[in-house]
Amino acid sequence: MFWAIIIGLVAIWHDVVQATDDATYEIRGQIAISNDPGWQTRTRISAGFGEYFGYAQQNGSFVIPNVKPGSYIVEVLNPNYLIAPIRVEISSKASGRIRARKVDYVQPNEVMLVKYPLIFRIADRTNFFEKRETWHVTDIFKSPMVPMLVLPIFFMLVLPKIKDMQDPETKKELEDASKMMQNPQMPDMSDMLASFFGGTKKTKKAGKIRR
Repeated sequence: MFWAIIIGLVAIWHDVVQATDDATYEIRGQIAISNDPGWQTRTRISAGFGEYFGYAQQNGSFVIPNVKPGSYIVEVLNPNYLIAPIRVEISSKASGRIRARKVDYVQPNEVMLVKYPLIFRIADRTNFFEKRETWHVTDIFKSPMVPMLVLPIFFMLVLPKIKDMQDPETKKELEDASKMMQNPQMPDMSDMLASFFGGTKKTKKAGKIRR
């Protein structure tokens, strides 16, 4: 009798575990797309990267059936729209309790809960082509050739005016320097060294020629 009770309890426990393992649930939600007739026929809802699928109804609602407990990324697949995915976690211990949170690939450990049933909204329209670049007037100033053309003009037009505004002594020094640059004359090396070391210049004495 005792062993019969034990065997009966083991059989009941096995049936409960088997029923728990075979339990499946549904993922429900709503897709908010307007002003696009027939978008439902071009839309599929994927869970677990194609492990489970669902389809949008006429009113935008959807159901993904027969989903086992686990963690899944639910995506809305439409060729014309970009829609952010949502992670759904179905608990096997809490009788299929469903929790939804945003998907963050940069910080996956950060949890930002969202409401369930799910609500998907359009993030952006899909752009298959790059927009052709247009010409603007500001593009001229972005060219590296512009400083090479502007700086010489600046030196030619602005610097003479700045020179005229200086005091007479500085102006005279600049004029003397410009004359030396125009008529370069190399001084005697011995005179330069003598003046540099504080000496006197050597003078040549002309002697009288005696007859």
